[in-house]
Amino acid sequence: MTMTMKCTCSHRRQAHVNLARTKAKKSILKRIKANLLKFSNGDEKEEEAIKKFNLKSPSNHNTHHIEIHQVPTIHLEDEIMMDILRRLPIQSLIRFKCVSKLWKSLMDDPYFKRTHYIHNRDNQKLLFAERLLDKDETYNFYTNSLSMVEDKQKLDGPTSCNPVDAIIFCSCDGLVLIRVCSRKFYEELLLWNPSTRESILLPHPEFPLLNYVFGMEYDATSEGYKIVAVNLNGRNSIDISVECLSRKSPCWRKIGYPTDIERPQGFRDCGTDNLAFLHGAFHWLGKSPSGYHTTVSLTISNEVYGEVPLLKQMYYLCPLYFFVDHGVSVLRGMLCFYSAYNLIESTGTFKLWIMKEYGVRESWTNFIKIKGIDLFLSARPLYMFADCQVLLHFRRFTYFSSNFTTSARPFDLCPECDTAKSEVVFAESFISPTSLTY
Repeated sequence: MTMTMKCTCSHRRQAHVNLARTKAKKSILKRIKANLLKFSNGDEKEEEAIKKFNLKSPSNHNTHHIEIHQVPTIHLEDEIMMDILRRLPIQSLIRFKCVSKLWKSLMDDPYFKRTHYIHNRDNQKLLFAERLLDKDETYNFYTNSLSMVEDKQKLDGPTSCNPVDAIIFCSCDGLVLIRVCSRKFYEELLLWNPSTRESILLPHPEFPLLNYVFGMEYDATSEGYKIVAVNLNGRNSIDISVECLSRKSPCWRKIGYPTDIERPQGFRDCGTDNLAFLHGAFHWLGKSPSGYHTTVSLTISNEVYGEVPLLKQMYYLCPLYFFVDHGVSVLRGMLCFYSAYNLIESTGTFKLWIMKEYGVRESWTNFIKIKGIDLFLSARPLYMFADCQVLLHFRRFTYFSSNFTTSARPFDLCPECDTAKSEVVFAESFISPTSLTY
């Protein structure tokens, strides 16, 4: 009786093992077929790709008995390895490059770098340059988690110098465009990856860097990054210039600007710290000669201008307001318009509008209104949390006194003090700044 039970149990275990092996073989075959479809030409149909695969298989009609050593496992192992590595943080990947030549080649592959970023891009961080006005003479770079868990970390700067001035312009795919000055009146434009500490020096555009608002994005049409610089320092369209830097044009190239769009009045570059990118186009604020405000768009692929209209009540304010600041940004994939304004010796008002349906003027909705906060200069939205609270960077009294807060509560990770700050929200990546130039 005991022998019968042992034999029965042994047969059951063997049956389970055989079933598991069969499922594993089916899974492997299924993934290989999927890879064949993925990397086949677009004009090949599914049946044709599978037919090609089956013709090359050792057994065309009985795939359940295919030997595991007959399956081309090398590519499958590489894919599994890439799938594991792309889930790891940047610092671990940098260390693991030394494990083997295979791992290094996998991590140096541009496809891996982009898929790693896509997998980790929801883990957003705040990067800011900060100088304590009563203590430091140089700027330092820090990152901070946006998860409401204190995680402020100081970074090594992109150059060996200690910058006496630093401004963070914009970010894309973990790459950050910054201005640093190691001494007075000497400025450099750098493309920097704060995660890998790699940076490259970029050519200088026509005008001083502080005259520009910058935007950077990957252009799938040209398969490379583009940086757009808009000089909004002029009073009318004649003084406004747009320049572009890309892999195909390593020097700044001018793009014509619409003659009927002027620069609106506001604090530094018409209330815009960087160009908002949405639906394949950069956006910034403009004004017609007749006085109405609009959002100017520049499509990244064909460099064609367009407009996204605003509602009159969004920008029309009492002329007695002592200070007005307008701008546009993108929060959770929606175009936003924000404004801060003050009466003399009075507290300020901040409003944030969101466009629920892109390009539909009637879909503008007043999302946030804050009164009673001292917004003497500006308040600018940086990030929207899962609970729809918005992270704001506001400046008090002078440009050099600033702090972070949310639309409902203080942002305690960066306590208020007299500091000079510039910032951007970014996600860590393995992408090299040389992606713009090689």
